[in-house]
Amino acid sequence: MLEELQRLQTHFTHLKNRLSNLETEHAQLKQEKQALQQSSASEIATHKATIAQKTQEIDALSVHSADLESKHETLKNDAKTLIERYNRLEKGCNDLKNRFQEILAERNELRITKEKLQHDLHSAQQKIELLNDEQGKLVQKNEHAKLKVEEIIERLRILGTAEDKNTQALEQITLSNTLDEDKS
Repeated sequence: MLEELQRLQTHFTHLKNRLSNLETEHAQLKQEKQALQQSSASEIATHKATIAQKTQEIDALSVHSADLESKHETLKNDAKTLIERYNRLEKGCNDLKNRFQEILAERNELRITKEKLQHDLHSAQQKIELLNDEQGKLVQKNEHAKLKVEEIIERLRILGTAEDKNTQALEQITLSNTLDEDKS
């Protein structure tokens, strides 16, 4: 009987140790969860800030592009007017010819600038798409991590209820052994 009681006490001690280990592990998992949540939140905030910055850059480039297009239209109109004057003056006015050539050069520069800006705009849009994809992946990782943590918590809860049942069973056995000893 004494051996059985000692065996039960050893078993009880083992269960206590296991419970404390599980509690320690649970605390560590909580800390890891918090760290993951903080890091993912900071990454998301960084990506959102980058997206906002790129959006502002795109808006600025769009305004600039519209301004350049308006200048380009103005220059095209000037060129037409100069061509008409040139035809009327029978190509005899060198000053108008020089001005026309300058306008054509500016127009070509503006076309080059416009093409460059369109290329830059396209590159910025591709970067935004990449950042959006990366943000989606991070959100999926975060959800996956949350599910894993919830599964671990559920397992720990189940283990906790199972250990409570074992403790009750041990108390009943101890009580019945005590009653048996009292009867003897």
